[in-house]
Amino acid sequence: MDGKRMRNRYVILGIAACVNFVHGNPYIWTVFQPYVREEFGVSVAASSQPFTFIIGIFAVGNMIGGYLQHRLGAKRTILLGSYVMCAGFLLAAMAPYEMPWLISAGYGVIGGLGSGCAFSLLVAVPQAWFPERKGLVTGITIGVVGISGVVMNPLCDYILAARGYRFAMLTVTGIYAVLCLGAVFIAEAPEKPCEAGKQRKASLGGCEQDEALEAALRQEKEILAGDRQYTTREMMRTKTFYLICAIMALAVPAYVLVNPLMKSLGMERGLTGSQALAGVVAASFANIIGRFAMPWLSDRTGCRAVIQVMYGAAMVSVLGLTAARGGWFVIFISVVCLVYGGVVSVFPVLVSNYFGMKYQGMNYGAVMLGYGVVSILCPYLLEAAGQQLSFVIAGAACGIGMLGMGFLKK
Repeated sequence: MDGKRMRNRYVILGIAACVNFVHGNPYIWTVFQPYVREEFGVSVAASSQPFTFIIGIFAVGNMIGGYLQHRLGAKRTILLGSYVMCAGFLLAAMAPYEMPWLISAGYGVIGGLGSGCAFSLLVAVPQAWFPERKGLVTGITIGVVGISGVVMNPLCDYILAARGYRFAMLTVTGIYAVLCLGAVFIAEAPEKPCEAGKQRKASLGGCEQDEALEAALRQEKEILAGDRQYTTREMMRTKTFYLICAIMALAVPAYVLVNPLMKSLGMERGLTGSQALAGVVAASFANIIGRFAMPWLSDRTGCRAVIQVMYGAAMVSVLGLTAARGGWFVIFISVVCLVYGGVVSVFPVLVSNYFGMKYQGMNYGAVMLGYGVVSILCPYLLEAAGQQLSFVIAGAACGIGMLGMGFLKK
């Protein structure tokens, strides 16, 4: 790789990470939830629905983004998805008090589709530029999503207290709309690099576009990647796909049940309002650490070992939340958030390791379908089973996921 292209890929990584800041949007809902509940007079489950919808629909957006990449290109797809997301947030900000379901429709459904569409490529494009450091660059691009929560939660909490829900959501929409403009500078990695290997380069003598050379370069690229390049249809015919999809979905209840309630539940467990907000910020920092550290560890120890340890930690923590108060409550929610950050950062690497990079956008979106379905079902679990039993079920799900990784073989 020549010096210019080497510099260029670091610039693209930085831009992708900055634009990805806006896709930390689900993590601000924990401070919006109590205000929506009070202003619109809805139940806890109803005020949590926008969060579960944006998480659940996000997976469908991922698949759409991967599909559009091959037709519109990454740049246009990221811009389209990001501004569809902003349009959804604008709708949520303007929802009449007698129509609270528009918040779920705008923030959750439209926002989730647009956000997922853009996010899938903001992760996949840097991975393609850094095939030798997939874990590290995935940690960077997804880690910024966690930083978004740390920055935006206190800001949103301040605006909500001073000006209320509508003004706060409009402010968020405006900030995100400006940051999304960075996608104009995103560029995709070349598909056929000339430097596919010193010996191959010497024998081929350049990058002439004859059919034999293209085939040789394509074969070299797949050998260097160490993977066959599965299409989404081919991937979905394998048992490995369904196992990965199920294991990822099993991590969801622990986080989705806890996240929208972190502030309000913390206050019920003996924290003051300021202490509960500090707990939310601490959990957001833990989420960031998980996003950076876990993919970095996966490059060194392998994805399977990292995932098993994370699921074990999540199981203990979410079960602990059935009784934890005060400081222990903050510790346990922080571990749950750290694990979730690790899960959403390591699984893209796991998917590309098993199925290749060429169709990563659609493939990872397909793997996230189970994640999305479970996210949408979680409020109904909370309503049917109650808070305590829901946490027990979430802990059991993490334990099953930890055991399930033992059946995943390369």
